[in-house]
Amino acid sequence: MFSFCSMTEKKKQLGNVAFGGNWSEELVDNDQLQRRLYVIERAARDCTRRDVRSRQLEKALEEISQTIEKGPQLTRRFMRALAEPNPGLRHMEASRVARIIRRSVGEMEF
Repeated sequence: MFSFCSMTEKKKQLGNVAFGGNWSEELVDNDQLQRRLYVIERAARDCTRRDVRSRQLEKALEEISQTIEKGPQLTRRFMRALAEPNPGLRHMEASRVARIIRRSVGEMEF
C-alpha cells in the first residue's frame, strides 16, 4: 500500500543521489500528495461508521485546495458530504468527490 515516512527521511534517502535537477523534490512532493489523497479516501470509506472530520483531514483538504484547479470547490463539497446525516448518502457523496479529487490530481504534471 503506502509507505509512511517523514519528509526528512525521504529527503535523506534521496540526498545521496548524484544526479542533478529537481526531480527528487518533485518525487517528495508527489509522495506527500499521495499521502494526503490516502487520508481523504480513507475518510470517505470510513464516514458511514464514524465522524471522520479531524485535523489531519483538514490539513489534507487544505493542501488539495491549494494544489488542484477546482480544489476549493471540491474540498467544500467533500466537507458538506461529511455533514450529511444519512450515512448511505454521506458515503456515496464523499466517495464521489474523493474520486473526482483523485482524478484531478492524476491529471497534474509533476
